[in-house]
Amino acid sequence: MSDTKWEGRMEAGKKRLATLVGCNYRNTSNELHGCINDVVAMQRLLLSRFGFEAHNITLLTDEPDSPVQPTGSNIRRSLQEMIRRADPGDVLLFHYSGHGTLLPAHGQSHQTFRSREEAIVPCDFNLIT
Repeated sequence: MSDTKWEGRMEAGKKRLATLVGCNYRNTSNELHGCINDVVAMQRLLLSRFGFEAHNITLLTDEPDSPVQPTGSNIRRSLQEMIRRADPGDVLLFHYSGHGTLLPAHGQSHQTFRSREEAIVPCDFNLIT
């Protein structure tokens, strides 16, 4: 689908809010490469093609100089703030680049792949399902 068609589906005058999270887990045995690049590229795309405004995009990365680290509590807080600011019809986007994992689902006696919950892994390893 072309960008123009996507923009046409987003109502004019409505806010476009985004929370972008990139975790490279630098200097750990779980280190990744490119997750911060992913969210920076997504931020550029949202600004240049999809009409998001810079002040409506929250960027959390685990770079040493990042003002807000993507800990479990900071990610939750950022998502709550995005929802609090939203009005009916607004566009909300959450983009995550980092490790994920599977956890046993609550109340399941026999565990299968289908009965597990997915979780994202913030930089402090405080999982979010």
